[in-house]
Amino acid sequence: MTREILHILEIKEPEIIAEWETRVKQLFPNWEEERLRRLVYALKELLVDYLAEFDVEVIIKHVEKIINTFYLALNEAPKLIVNSLLVSRYIILSFIAKEHSQNYNSLNAFGQINDLYEPLIQTISVQFKARSAAKVEQLPKNYTRALEKGMLSLDFAGVGLFMLDKNLNFIHWSAGLDKMYHITTREALGQNLLTILPFFKKEKKLYIAIMQAVEENREADLFEVKHKIGKREERIINYKIAPLRDENDRPIGVSVLSHDVTEHIKGQLTLKRYEQYFENILNDAADAIIILNENDRIVMWNNAAELLYGWPEEEVIGKTISLIVPDDPQSQEEIENINQIVREKGFVRNLRSHRLTRDGRKIVIDISRTAILNDRGEYIGSSVIARDMTQQEQLRQQLIQSEKLSAVGTLAAGIAHEVGSPLNSISSLTQLLSFKVDDEDVKDKITLIRQNIDRISRTVKTLVDFSKPIAHNVEMIYLNSVIEHVIRIIKYDKRLKHQNIETVLEPKIPLVTASFDQVLQVFINICLNAADAMENVQNGTLIIKTWFDAEKVYTSITDNGSGIPEDKIAHIFEPFYTTKAKGKGTGLGLWVSYNIISSFNGTISVDSRQGEYSTFTIALPQYKKDK
Repeated sequence: MTREILHILEIKEPEIIAEWETRVKQLFPNWEEERLRRLVYALKELLVDYLAEFDVEVIIKHVEKIINTFYLALNEAPKLIVNSLLVSRYIILSFIAKEHSQNYNSLNAFGQINDLYEPLIQTISVQFKARSAAKVEQLPKNYTRALEKGMLSLDFAGVGLFMLDKNLNFIHWSAGLDKMYHITTREALGQNLLTILPFFKKEKKLYIAIMQAVEENREADLFEVKHKIGKREERIINYKIAPLRDENDRPIGVSVLSHDVTEHIKGQLTLKRYEQYFENILNDAADAIIILNENDRIVMWNNAAELLYGWPEEEVIGKTISLIVPDDPQSQEEIENINQIVREKGFVRNLRSHRLTRDGRKIVIDISRTAILNDRGEYIGSSVIARDMTQQEQLRQQLIQSEKLSAVGTLAAGIAHEVGSPLNSISSLTQLLSFKVDDEDVKDKITLIRQNIDRISRTVKTLVDFSKPIAHNVEMIYLNSVIEHVIRIIKYDKRLKHQNIETVLEPKIPLVTASFDQVLQVFINICLNAADAMENVQNGTLIIKTWFDAEKVYTSITDNGSGIPEDKIAHIFEPFYTTKAKGKGTGLGLWVSYNIISSFNGTISVDSRQGEYSTFTIALPQYKKDK
């Protein structure tokens, strides 16, 4: 069998070495492939020389060489080498079996291989166990308790243990410290701490903790101690320091457990940096960004969301997204549809919708919402990006209004041309007829015709006026004076004859730049509209106020009449739109008023509640002298 083993080792060496290396790797999981391969070749040479000579001295020589070459700890080396040799039995047996017929008795062959290996295994175990024990006996007996308890077999990645005697000389250096400090066991054992690790003297807290362990029997934990190892490398290490004690619990040395946390700390710093980047991006974003969990509850709410909706983050975390959705059936149905679409399709893009602010205002927003999935593709939440479109929507409506006005202007020019000339002809004919007839009844009918022609002409003239730039006498005017003229005119109107007219005028309002006649026209128009709204109201009251701020002068006209339906308020300044009964209004009065005030860079707005009141507010810029 000896010759057969030697023969198979020779002819199948590459295959056997490869298989052997794979199995030995389980005993040395942290070794590099090249180091493992060299160990297996050394074991193979040991096996070949043993089988050729069966000489104890040859075995001892090979084992010593392996221990010294690969820096195996003396107390662990016999077991590791024996186990590495034993796995080769199965490999050799399988290759020998392949060389024989199917009737080959592998059980018998394995027994013979075991018999050959037995002296080798016994020699290594006995000889080197005795040497290991002798090495231990060289230490003070008090240190052997630590060896017997297995404290010195520590060999985890990034973790190492060294022990010092009372004079701070190394009595143990675990394999894990080789990579940490780039110092081998052979270089450290027997040397003084400050000779091998001189930077410990600079680390005052660490050095003091070691001395206190030896002298005062005290334990200590030190975290994130930075060491510069070599010229450039810096390592961050956590230390656990504990005294070695004798049978009487007196300190006779110190054990130092070192845990290299450099990569962990770097990872934490990188993660923290990315978290900070992420937080800065979120909070500096101009758009509102909201993160929802799988139940559509808010888990993140950035600064822009606080500004847009009015709720601080601490008040919304944990609440559902319906908090900012208007409480009407259409909006509630919409948010349910969005929730479902995001779960099924994964996203919603650029959806125009309405949301609710903390103070109850409805705002217009554009929403993009995207599902968040885990690594298994499961829905775990969603991100919402919302942009405030309220102002843009107002500008869009103003643009639509401007386009309508432009269309009306074009229409007015056509009406002036197509209607004006026939009306002039009809008016001339009625004048001739009135001179030629004596019948008073016919004359009355002709007069009625002329009155209606004049009415049509005034309407056409109004349209024509707004189809071209306004050219009126613009001057500095005092709005209180305009209002006084308005009251003198409207108080004789039969609709206001029995209604109360009140004024609350601020006497110190600044001047404004506008046309007296046109502003007068606007105020009269709004007051007569108020009179119509109070037609069926007892104790009707018309209140006119003026006031100012740093930029503008304001006038409000309030009545306690029928009010304007909410759904019609947005349209009242459109041409030919009226809320009055059929035959009582053309729908041009407020449109004309809107155009006049806009021409002086002013604004006109309305606040109304149906059945209660209406308030029209006109704001005009103050006159300011050029400096």
